[in-house]
Amino acid sequence: MKVLKIFVDGFGLGKNDLEINPIIAARTPCFDALLGGHKLWGNQLIKTSKAVLVPLDPLLGVPGVPQSATGQTTLWTGVNAAQAAGRHVNAYPTPLLREVIEDYSIFKTLTEDGYSVTFANAFRPSFFEALAEGQRDFSASTLVTLAAGLQARNLDDLYAGRAVYQDITNDILIEPGFDAPPYTPAQAGRHLAELVGEHDFTLFEFFQSDVAGHKQDMPRCVGLVERIDEFLGSVLENLSLADTLILLTSDHGNLEDLSVSGHTQNPVPGLIIGDYERVPYLGLRGIEDVASFILDVVAM
Repeated sequence: MKVLKIFVDGFGLGKNDLEINPIIAARTPCFDALLGGHKLWGNQLIKTSKAVLVPLDPLLGVPGVPQSATGQTTLWTGVNAAQAAGRHVNAYPTPLLREVIEDYSIFKTLTEDGYSVTFANAFRPSFFEALAEGQRDFSASTLVTLAAGLQARNLDDLYAGRAVYQDITNDILIEPGFDAPPYTPAQAGRHLAELVGEHDFTLFEFFQSDVAGHKQDMPRCVGLVERIDEFLGSVLENLSLADTLILLTSDHGNLEDLSVSGHTQNPVPGLIIGDYERVPYLGLRGIEDVASFILDVVAM
């Protein structure tokens, strides 16, 4: 079975509170249709005919507030990176975490097993220049891709509709002067759906949610949630779920509680869209279970 993983950074399951939770304040017709109402909050298992929402523990059994480097390394490898490091690690993976990624990258594992995989995000020329110079301070998702020997997608891929930029709409490229086409979330969703049809496992990463959450910018956060919702709706309109499962998840909370500027200890969504009864979703408890879940589903 094909798997699309949509990773939304800093996207937790918070309180049903319009004042502090942009996910509650946002208009989300796609999420609502999947879950049978405006229910993307709280620590609740929800099952409908279209999807199942499994709250996932991001704490990894380590005291403190979950962070990006350890959370994402865990998601992309199945190794409990916070326990390996002895703490929650922010920002880019440390040398120890890079070794974990090099050995256990989900992309690498699937590629070695003969499956077709891809990272759907497009990269700017500056990334390829840094790579050529030997830089290693990249995000966990980027390192997972490189560990498998995969070629990262570039702006030519984006302009041709063969990639999606990290903000979905290309606004962040257009502002500094790149000649990028402005995409609606619906257009970007169609492009992602086409890539999914060509691969056994596809990853798309969206991290503006975490950036906006740290700034406690309610209007921007609401807009980003609505962008994700429209984007996901378009993916679903252009993708057959007969042989494909979609998993939307995160590494830690942030955006769902704007009463604080940092990360939260809230659970994160394990939103599974498609024929979830065919897959071992009951084995999902924390973010350390996600990689093995994906490997199992792809092998079905």
